[in-house]
Amino acid sequence: MSEEKKTPQGAEKPIELSAPAEGAQLPAQEAETAPKAEWLPEEQTAEAAVAEDAAKNEAEPEEDSLSAEREPNKSPRHTFGSVLSSQKLRRRGISTVFTAVFLAAVILLNVVVSMLSSRFPSINLDLSAQKTNSLTQDALKVVDAVKLPTTITILGPETDVRDNVLYSGYGFNYSQVAVLSDKIKERNSNITVKYVDLDKNPTYASELGETNLTAGCVVVSTEKRHRVLQITDLFSQQTDYTTGAASTYSMVGTALASAISQVNSEKLPVIAFATGHEEIYDTTALQSVLKNASFETVSFNILTQEIPANAQMVMLASPATDYTPQELKKLDAFLENSKLAADRSLLITFYPSQEALPNLSSFLKEWGIEVPRAVVVERDQSRVAQSDASFILTKTNVDSTITLNSDSTQYDNVVMPQSSPINLLFTSRGGVTTHALAQSYDTSYLVDSGSTEESVKNAKQQAYTTVALAQKNLSLDGTVYKQNVIVAGSSPMFAEGVINASAYGNGKYVTDLARYATGETDSNTGILVMPVQTNQVDINLSQAASVILGFGVFTVLIPLCVLAAGFVVFLKRRHL
Repeated sequence: MSEEKKTPQGAEKPIELSAPAEGAQLPAQEAETAPKAEWLPEEQTAEAAVAEDAAKNEAEPEEDSLSAEREPNKSPRHTFGSVLSSQKLRRRGISTVFTAVFLAAVILLNVVVSMLSSRFPSINLDLSAQKTNSLTQDALKVVDAVKLPTTITILGPETDVRDNVLYSGYGFNYSQVAVLSDKIKERNSNITVKYVDLDKNPTYASELGETNLTAGCVVVSTEKRHRVLQITDLFSQQTDYTTGAASTYSMVGTALASAISQVNSEKLPVIAFATGHEEIYDTTALQSVLKNASFETVSFNILTQEIPANAQMVMLASPATDYTPQELKKLDAFLENSKLAADRSLLITFYPSQEALPNLSSFLKEWGIEVPRAVVVERDQSRVAQSDASFILTKTNVDSTITLNSDSTQYDNVVMPQSSPINLLFTSRGGVTTHALAQSYDTSYLVDSGSTEESVKNAKQQAYTTVALAQKNLSLDGTVYKQNVIVAGSSPMFAEGVINASAYGNGKYVTDLARYATGETDSNTGILVMPVQTNQVDINLSQAASVILGFGVFTVLIPLCVLAAGFVVFLKRRHL
């Protein structure tokens, strides 16, 4: 039995390093060290492994730096949170939110303002030069006084009215009708506005009993009556024959207020215009003024018809032929009418070139009035209009015993073109008293068919009566009424372009005269309709200046400034 060398119990066995198998290949590093392999304890082997790992870790930064050098354009990776927290993105986000909020606020403001302007039209600013989209103080008083349900009916599609489609070819700003009607409606809840398209409702005119209704007319109505405003009552156009320029005028606001006053009045005094004697002057303008003052006007042929029973004033407008005795008896019967419980008046106008009217002259002499065939001429050029010596300015309210309107002690710029003088034959006789209502200044003189240059040069200067009143009292059932015969020496004072011109006081004077003649002394009834020019030139600009302003400033300069400002903002925002 062979002897074996025994290892004590608990002793460690030495690790036997076996040689590699035949044919196996060793790494080059191991091959170099292989001949030096020795038997090593386990602790030393572990220490060698740790040292090797440390050497590898030290080599990794060098490799990272090399890879960084190999990929210089590769950006570092960022997490989603770091992107959201970047300062640039925060600025862009705030700017976007601010822009969105601002746009939303602007849109909301536009919506609110649009709703408010529709509900409350008075908040809309009137930027027109002549304030044609605003109501006058007199018109506001009329609107505020309305107690009856009143309807303003505009004939035409609402869109066409508001968009100025109607009568745009004439230069009329027809949308004023809608704008002012809305303001009237807003101010008084008793007033309503509606639109009627005659193409869709062709029976409207017949239902109303009117035959002369067209698109653009306005019907103002109450349970008492209605009034139709034609387009000529709302707008007018005049041509300057020296320059050929056309001027457009608007009467919309005062015309609407006048119609509202008329249809709400308890009664309308009737003024009858006599025809049949080739009357020289057209009374259309006068009748329009009287209608606006809440009078009703009618026409009749005095030769073939009776004077309307409800008439309170009869007008003879410059007759070219004389009246028959039968016609004059009609006038006497009218003034003596015991069934008319009101004041009654006869108004006669004259013109210097009228033929002799002996019958009418005899009638007037009974009332203490005489009208010579002559014309009053003014020598003082500061007291004439239109540089015409026969277009004289007159004094009104010259008789302290007669007051046409207690609120008006004097009327400014009452012009009486080509007026005949009026002689008062007596002051009082047979119950008739005579009064001068208007006179020329004491620098005036007379010219007639026999005047010569020498006689005109040496003519006597004095004040001449241009409007006269003869008055007599009439007692009916214990009430005293007035019989008035009023004579005006000037027919042109009632003509178009004079009675309705804002430069003259004729319209107000004639209105108050008619009120006095019919006993309607309340100046709050009706309203004086005055035209306002809508195409008046406020700025005179040459052609060259208009080109510079229109093309140079608005077409080139302003867009370039906006473009430059946008480019600067772009550059600044780019570097945020």
